[in-house]
Amino acid sequence: MATAPSNLAQRAYEHLQTQLWSGKLAAGEKISEARLAKGLGMSRTPVREAIRRMETEGVVTQRASSGTYVAMPERAEIVEAYEVRMAIESFAVRKAARRMKPAQILELQKRCDDMREAIRDFRASGETLMTGAPLKRYLNADLAFHLLLIKAAENRRALTIFGDVNLRSAIFGCRSHERDLHHVAWVWLKHARVARSIRQRNASAAQQHLEAHMQTSMEDALASHDARRGKQPKTTTAPPPLTEAMSELIAELREPAH
Repeated sequence: MATAPSNLAQRAYEHLQTQLWSGKLAAGEKISEARLAKGLGMSRTPVREAIRRMETEGVVTQRASSGTYVAMPERAEIVEAYEVRMAIESFAVRKAARRMKPAQILELQKRCDDMREAIRDFRASGETLMTGAPLKRYLNADLAFHLLLIKAAENRRALTIFGDVNLRSAIFGCRSHERDLHHVAWVWLKHARVARSIRQRNASAAQQHLEAHMQTSMEDALASHDARRGKQPKTTTAPPPLTEAMSELIAELREPAH
C-alpha cells in the first residue's frame, strides 16, 4: 500500500528537523528540494510541503529567484530565544525543586556525574577543545539534565516550547561555543549547583544558578553570532553530534499530546 502524501510530508519534515538538530544543515545554507527528494525516495511535492511548514515556523526562508535557505538570525532573535528558554526553565527548576521525586533527583545527579566524567576524559586526552566521544557524552548529559527539569514540571506545553527554542539554538549555531577545559568545567559547576539546590529543596538557589548558566550561554551565543557575521573570523569545526537526549526530545515532541 502506498504511503499517504501527508505521511510523506511528515517524514520529509522529520528528516529536515534531524538535519537541523545535528548541524548538517547550518544557518544560511541552501536547501536543495531535488536532492532531499531523491535521498528520501519521494517526489518533490511532500518535500515542498515540509519546507512550507518550516517556513511558517520561521526556520527556513524563501528567496526570490534563489531558493530555500536555513534562516539566519538577527541578534535580537537570539536574545529572544534565550529569554524564552530562561523563563521556561526558571519556572521548571522552581517546580522541580519542590516536587522532584528521589529517583528523579538521583538521575539528575547522574547526569552531572556523566558530565564530570566526560570532562575528565577530555582533560586526559590533552586536546585543546573537547571533541569525539567525550563531547558526545558531555552534550548528551547536558541536554538530558535540562530535559529532566522540564519533565519534572509536568507541563507538555513547556516541553514543546523548550524543543522549539533548542532547535532554533541549534540552527543559529548557538552550540558553537569554544569548549575548552575552563568552559566545560564552569558549565558542569553550574549544573552541579542546580542539582545540589534541588536536593536541598531550595527553589530560589536552583533558579539563581540556572539563570547564571543561561545568561553566560546567551553571551557565548551572541559572541559566536558576531564572529559569524564577520566581525572577526571564526575557525570552522565539525558540528557537535546529535545526542541521545536530543533524539529522545525529538521523538517525544512528535508524539501526540494526551
